[in-house]
Amino acid sequence: MKKSILFCLFLVLFAACKNEKATDSLLVVSDLDNFWVAYDEMKKTTDSIEQLQILNKYFIDKASLGQEKLFEVRRYTPEEYVSNIRNYPGFYESVRKNMGKIKTLEPEIEKSLQAFKKIYPKMKEAHVYLGVGNYRTPGTTVGQMVLIGSEMSLTDANTNTTEFPERLDYFKNYTKENPIHNFGFLCAHEFVHTQQTEAMNANLLSKCLREGSAEYMAVLTTGKASTIPGFPYGEKNKEKIYEQFKKEMFNNHHSYWLWSSQPNRFGHRDLGYFVGYQISDHHYKNSKDKNQALADLIELDYADVEAVKAFVDKIGFFEQPLSELEKEYQKNQPEVIKVEQDKELFTLHFSEAMNPDSRGFDYGPLGEDHVLSVSEIVGFNEDSTVFVFTAKVTPEKEQQVTVTHRFLSANGVELKPYLISINKK
Repeated sequence: MKKSILFCLFLVLFAACKNEKATDSLLVVSDLDNFWVAYDEMKKTTDSIEQLQILNKYFIDKASLGQEKLFEVRRYTPEEYVSNIRNYPGFYESVRKNMGKIKTLEPEIEKSLQAFKKIYPKMKEAHVYLGVGNYRTPGTTVGQMVLIGSEMSLTDANTNTTEFPERLDYFKNYTKENPIHNFGFLCAHEFVHTQQTEAMNANLLSKCLREGSAEYMAVLTTGKASTIPGFPYGEKNKEKIYEQFKKEMFNNHHSYWLWSSQPNRFGHRDLGYFVGYQISDHHYKNSKDKNQALADLIELDYADVEAVKAFVDKIGFFEQPLSELEKEYQKNQPEVIKVEQDKELFTLHFSEAMNPDSRGFDYGPLGEDHVLSVSEIVGFNEDSTVFVFTAKVTPEKEQQVTVTHRFLSANGVELKPYLISINKK
C-alpha cells in the first residue's frame, strides 16, 4: 500500500514537472527537435519495426503536452508517422529547412500577441506548441493551447509534394499558397480562439462568426490582410453569398462553408470565414468603443446559438430579424414523406430534390444495441427525390436508424431528421 502511494505521488510530481517545463516559453518547439532526431535515427535502418521503436523513443515518448494533444485530437498514430516517413522522403527532406526557420519567426508571433493584449487587456495566458502531424491540420486549439501542425504550416511553394497520392491533393494545393509566409498570422488567428468558447456543436452561423472574428482580430494585430483565397471573390459577390448563407446558416453542419474543399456553387472554399469577418467588421466599425466591440466578439458564447442570434440581431447585420429568417429556413427544410421496406431493402421518399453527394445516418433513441445497421448504399434515383439502401434486419428485435440532417436539399438546406423504427413492440 505504501509503495502504491509513493508511486502515485511520483506520477503526480512527474506530470507537474512536465507541465511546468512545457510552458516555460510562449512558443514550445521541443517537438520539432525531437522529431528530426527520430527521423535521422530512423534513416539508419530499413526495418519498419525498428523505425517504429526509434520514433517512439525519440519523438512519441518525449512529446510535449501540446504534441500529445495533437496526437489525440487528430488521431495520429505512431504507425502512420512511420508509413509517411517511408513513403514520402522527398517531402520531409524539403520541408526540413523551413522548419529550421522557426526561431526567426518567433519575434513576429510575440509582436502580434502583444498587440492583441493591448486591444484585449483581459487576455488569458496561452501557449503555442509547434508540433508535427500527418497533414490533417496546419493549426487548431484545445483550451489554452495553440497546436500547430508544422509539417503543413511551414511549407511553401517549393516543398516537394510529388510523392503524394491523389488523396493528398488538398495538401499539394495548400503548399502553393506559401503557408510559411502566413505563419505569424496563423498563430495570431489560433491564439484568438484560445480566448473564445468552442462552437463545434453549434449551428453554421456560430461557427462562421467564431472563425471570422478570429480572422478579423488577426488582421488587426498583425497589420496584414487575410490570405484566405475566397476573400477577393467575397468582396465582389457579397449579396449573392449573403443570400445563400441566410438559407443555410441554421444548418448544423458546416458543409462547404468552412474547412472543406468540396465543390460548391461559388467555386471558392471557406467563404464562411468571409461572412463571419464581415459581421465582425460591421460591429467594429459601427461601435464607438472599439475595444469593447472586440471584447464582444471574444466573449460571446458561441456554443449558445440563441446568444449568437441575439447578438447578430442586435448589431443589425441582416435586414430581417433572425427569427423571421429561421422560420423561413424551417419552412424550407426537406422532409422524408414515405419509407418503403421490402425485407432488407429500404426506400426513402423525400419532399423535394436532394443533394446526391450528401447523406448521413445515426443511432436512434434506443442506442447502438438496437441500431438498424446500413449495409449497402444503392443511392438516389435520377431526380434525387428517392434514396435506396439495404440494412441488416434482425427478426423480432426492435431496430432503429435516424436519417440525419447530413442529407441536404439541392438548395443546401438540412433535412428534418427522421426516425425509422422496425419490429416495434
